[in-house]
This record gives sequence, structure tokens and C-alpha cells, in this order.
Amino acid sequence: METLWSVRRPVRDLRPGDHAWLAYANEEEQRHVAGAFVRDGLLAREKVVYLAGSVKDAVPGVPSDVPAGLLTFLPIGGPFDPRAAAGAVAGEIEQADRRGLRAIRIAADLTSALRSPDGLERTLVFERHLERTVPPSTHVTAVCQVDRRRCRRAELEALCGSHTVLATPDPEFEDAVLKIVRTFHPAGLSLSGELDASRHAVLDEALAAALSRDGTREIHLDLAGLGFIDLGAINILADIAVRRAGPGRLVLDRMSPQLHAVLETVGWTMLPGCAVSIPAVLNSNPAQPDSPGGSPA
Repeated sequence: METLWSVRRPVRDLRPGDHAWLAYANEEEQRHVAGAFVRDGLLAREKVVYLAGSVKDAVPGVPSDVPAGLLTFLPIGGPFDPRAAAGAVAGEIEQADRRGLRAIRIAADLTSALRSPDGLERTLVFERHLERTVPPSTHVTAVCQVDRRRCRRAELEALCGSHTVLATPDPEFEDAVLKIVRTFHPAGLSLSGELDASRHAVLDEALAAALSRDGTREIHLDLAGLGFIDLGAINILADIAVRRAGPGRLVLDRMSPQLHAVLETVGWTMLPGCAVSIPAVLNSNPAQPDSPGGSPA
């Protein structure tokens, strides 16, 4: 069996039988990842079962014209009863099967369950029930979520260990050469692969979208996975840095020592709107720019 950390799947690529994990950094990440899971399922006319703290909680990603009966909200009351919750999920699966729906998606925001008395033990019991239901299935997929800001590290580690897949954001762009993924903590983009002249327009578009989303906030670019960047792309980054002098600067994280040396040589590390972090291989304990899908805080 693949280990937990070896399986990271964009939410669009989750498969039947995946029991996935998302420790979201903020509501924006939850909407982006869990919302895509819900939206794509409903648009494909699959059954979606959503568990959360109360009926007042908004379900992310719901299209405006959801066919009746496809979305079911199951409130998590207090104190959390994991067996009752698992039974309710099983009942929804049975009903969907009887209706002939071809696939079922379970999205569970377990933050409130974790904060109830004996919350971790109760939540782990629920996860064990779900683990017995989802992985053997050929038509059920689950994404369990928690707000990592409201969880202790030990809780996150225990819950991480009860899942086999990390749900990550869908890439903003991906081909055989370059992948660009949105990050949330810190806000920005992760670039991996190679960035040459043929993909300047892609970089421009992704940066423009990031800048429009995050206004005056810092924009971080995680460059740890970037094997090559040409001079034109560096100039694009420099132009943006010059225009963002002030609180909303451009921060280049985890670049290679080679790229760091190039930027230092040409003086781009001194640009007023640019900040450069320690090169990736020189940082023995690099701060995770973001762990889409959620590594422990």
C-alpha cells in the first residue's frame, strides 16, 4: 500500500475508493478545494453528502441549479456521535444506490466534532467507520476536512494518519513541462518543472490572477520544484516586484542556490518590491509554503 505522504492528488483526480484528507488553512482554501469536490460531483449528477457543524454552515461549491435530491447536508450535533454519523452516511449511500446514482461523494468538515468532549477519540472512531466503507468501494469517494487553525498538532497528526490520500488544489496550469498550483498559506503560487519563453504567457496569466485575488497582500512564489527558469521569466518577476514596492511585495521562496546566485549577481534581490528567502537546499528545515491538503501545522 502507498504511504500517506506518497499519495497527493488534485481534487479533480480523486478516485472512487479514495479516503482523502484536507487540513485547510483558511476559508478560501476550503472553498477552493472542498468546493471543487462538491461542485464537480453535483455537475456530474453524483450524490454529494456533506457533514458539518450545523445546518447554518454553508456548503462550498454548490451550483445555483442543483437537481433535487443530489445534495444532502448532515449536521454534526453535540456531543459528536461517531456511530450515528457513520450510520447516517451509510444510509445515504444505500439510498443513492437504490436510485441508481453512479457515484457518491462524502465531504465531512470535522472541525466541530474535534472540538467536542473527547473529540479526537470520537472523530477517529468515525474515521475508522469511513475507512471500512470507502476504500473497498468502487463508487464512493470521501474528503475529510478540518480547520487547521483550530486544531492542535497532535490532533492533526492523528487524523492525517487515518487517511491514505492528501487532497490538493487543482493546478492553475499543467502540461508536460510546467505546473502551477495555487497556495494559501502563504498566499501565492507553487511552480514546478521548467519555465521557458513558450510559457511566459502562462506565467503572466497566473500571476495576474494571483495579484487580483490578493490585492495588497504579499504574493509568495514557491520555486523549490522549478528546475529551469529563463531570463525572460526572471524579468517578468522583476517587473512585478518593481510595481509592488510596499506591503504587497513579491516573495520568492525556496529557490535553488543557482537561481539565488543569479538574482544576487544581477542585483534583483535588492529590488524594493522583492524579498528572497533562503535557497531550498540550504534550508535544513524549510517552512512549508503551503501544504495543499494539509500537513500538520
